[in-house]
Amino acid sequence: MFWKLLLYQRSGAAIFHEFRVWWYDKRMEYSGDSPKGSFRIAKVSFTAQSVCVKIVLVIENNFLEFLRRVFWPRQKPQQSHRICIYRIGNLGDILCAIPAMWAIRQAYPSAHLTLLTSPGTKGMPGAEQLLAGAGWLDNLFVYYAEEINNFSKQRQFLDQLRSQKFDLWIELPNDLSNMLISIRNMVLARLSGACWGYGWRINTVAFWRRAQFEKGAFPSETERLLKVVAQAGIEPGNVSFPLPLTEQHRQSVNGLLEKYGIDIKRLIAIAPGAKRALNRWPAEQFADVGRRFVQRGFQIALIGGAQDQIICREISEKIGSGSYDLSGKTTPLESCELLKRCRLLIANDSGVQHMAAAVNTRCISLFSCRDMPGKWHPYGSQNIVLRKWVQCCGCLLETCPYDNQCIKLIQASDVEEAAGGLTAWT
Repeated sequence: MFWKLLLYQRSGAAIFHEFRVWWYDKRMEYSGDSPKGSFRIAKVSFTAQSVCVKIVLVIENNFLEFLRRVFWPRQKPQQSHRICIYRIGNLGDILCAIPAMWAIRQAYPSAHLTLLTSPGTKGMPGAEQLLAGAGWLDNLFVYYAEEINNFSKQRQFLDQLRSQKFDLWIELPNDLSNMLISIRNMVLARLSGACWGYGWRINTVAFWRRAQFEKGAFPSETERLLKVVAQAGIEPGNVSFPLPLTEQHRQSVNGLLEKYGIDIKRLIAIAPGAKRALNRWPAEQFADVGRRFVQRGFQIALIGGAQDQIICREISEKIGSGSYDLSGKTTPLESCELLKRCRLLIANDSGVQHMAAAVNTRCISLFSCRDMPGKWHPYGSQNIVLRKWVQCCGCLLETCPYDNQCIKLIQASDVEEAAGGLTAWT
């Protein structure tokens, strides 16, 4: 059972999601609620619900801390020579965790540092595309779901971890990690033979989401993970994103800009892709924004992965002269190098906004109301997040039964206004 939980981190997620959509729709129907109507007055106030959520989180996290102390009754070792950081996820998940990883490296400059990570299935982008070649990491240990899909492979995987002889294991937990996942990961760390472990925290509960949305205060993912590191007794220091950008990346981007005749002094990037459909702003709105800035003398670069080429080509054609479709033409690190040259990025809630934050390029991020405010905002006070309130906010659904109404409420004029004195930059 343990190994099945390790492999299927989202086992049954599709079935559970369908049930949530059905339940959510029925609740709206029978209470007379709809995104265009008004919610009935809750019997329990949002404030009371929010307090209850906080109490639940305290209880759950105290239990995890108790279990951690049972597994590792000793104090954290003064000297750690071999350290494992466990962080899974795709580009955005890894980018948000880099400052916390760097803080660990700064605290243990001579230790052998391993990043244990998985993007999920093969073909999904993750830490390997961002941190391969990073000199401050000694070992990038990437595994995929297909590589631990039977008992023999699972035993081999655990044997590989045990052979590393870790002194210290620090988990940088995902935002939606729950009690079962946290305990499973803690058991994995203990079975690996790590002498000491830390980091298992629950940040999200699945009930009373509307109350959390209205009353909760959520740090960005980068800030949350830095707090985890600080609670482990590691001083975060200055926030830094040490991406392994090289001369080869710079030359590749230079060649791309020269090929298309792009003037970086007037360059704005647009990234219309997103993993979830409900996080995607309509293509016609992106095209409208692009035309507005082209009319003001700027050039537009459409960026994204191979999966974004169709929508990037469509938007570029609608913008017309002054726009350049660069989707699928850059690696993630080359995209970071390209974003360094841009005056501004306009993007959905996706990994690209975190790329811009990592290279200190100003970003206007367009958010749906699916998640809690603040959680996945790009790091840095220079960035702007646009989000429109709707009555079904905080749904945490994977698909929207109301045609993505919340993100469609954002207009091109809102983005233009958020850009402020953009023309003054030239």
